[in-house]
Formats: sequence, C-alpha cells, structure tokens
Amino acid sequence: MSVKTFITAHSGCEGTPDNSMEHVRAAVASGAEILEIDVRSRDGVLYLWHDEKADPFGDGCVLFSDFLDELKKTPAVRVNCDMKTDGLAAAVMEEAAKRDMKEQILFTGSCIGEEKIINELGGEFWHGIWEPEEFEPALAACLENGTKVMNLPCKFVDAERKARFDALGLGFSCWTANSEAELRRLLELGIYNITTRKPVLALKLRKEIQGE
Repeated sequence: MSVKTFITAHSGCEGTPDNSMEHVRAAVASGAEILEIDVRSRDGVLYLWHDEKADPFGDGCVLFSDFLDELKKTPAVRVNCDMKTDGLAAAVMEEAAKRDMKEQILFTGSCIGEEKIINELGGEFWHGIWEPEEFEPALAACLENGTKVMNLPCKFVDAERKARFDALGLGFSCWTANSEAELRRLLELGIYNITTRKPVLALKLRKEIQGE
C-alpha cells in the first residue's frame, strides 16, 4: 500500500496517567508521529487537563509550557491539542511561538470557529464531530474553510465515507481505536490518522498491513 496512516498516542497511552509527563514520554518512545493532550486554562495559565469537574492540581499537574519544553526535545513529533474550552488557540500558539514550535501544533476539540486564527498563527485545525448527524454540516464546513481533516469517533468511518472523502481530497482522523480488530479495520481502510491508547500495537499492525 502506498498510504501511511499516522498514529496518534491518546492521552494516557500504554497504561500511563492521562495528561502526564509519563504519557508524553511513552508516546514519544512508542514511535507515534503525534501525541494527544487535553488543554484547559485556569487564571490565564494553560494546563494539561481533561475534565473540568476534576481538579488536576496535585503533584502530577503539568503546565502546558513545561509540556512544550519536553516535546521540544523531539521536533519530529507533533501534538494534537484537544481543546476543552473555547478561545485558547491564540494562547497555545503564543507559547509554541516562543519555542519555535508552531509547526508541531495541531488543534481538535472545542475550537470550531477559530480556524482563521489558527491558520493565521501557523497551526493546523482538524474539524471534530461527535454524532453522525453532524457529518454533513461538518463536511460542508471543511470544504468552505479549507480544513483537510475531519476528526470523529472511529465507529462512524466506513468504506463509503472514506471513498467520498478521498474524492474530495479530505482525510479522516479517528478516535479512540484500541482493539486489534478495530485498528486492523481502520488501517486496511487507509484512513489519515488513528488515535489510540495502544500506539505500540498500532504501529506494529501498520507495518504489517501498510508496509514500512
């Protein structure tokens, strides 16, 4: 196969705590091209933080700035910033620009409507949907604003939708495929990106199915 599906290491990959430095290091060590983190803000400071109801501010809490300092050691690895609140894209890109890391940043999550800002600041935006009825409006939005990748639950992707996206020059990024059967299905379809908590397995299967 000529296609190569990118592998994103979901937060908490390989049994590590979500949004931890252990996750970041395990993701990089796995060989995944992209790692995912969740981003929120408190008092104007960015943190790796998923659930607003859960207070992350213990010993393991990671500042976004500290995360970037760690990621800067591996410039070939990109980060999917899964935004959990609106209006933070500019702050994320400001921190990345301080470290000359803008090309490593892509955005998913709660940043729909910030596409122009993200593009102007040198980041990349993937349009996310959560329910199947959002598919058609999201497709229209991608075509209108030039977004090349739609990010959606893996169960919504099938050969018919994949062929339609291929014809339009668009790609699918899917979350969260963890079973061997689902990873095989998506790799055989040749989708753009798979987000998984098991990047080591995903990369092994990618080599088997798609070659080097």
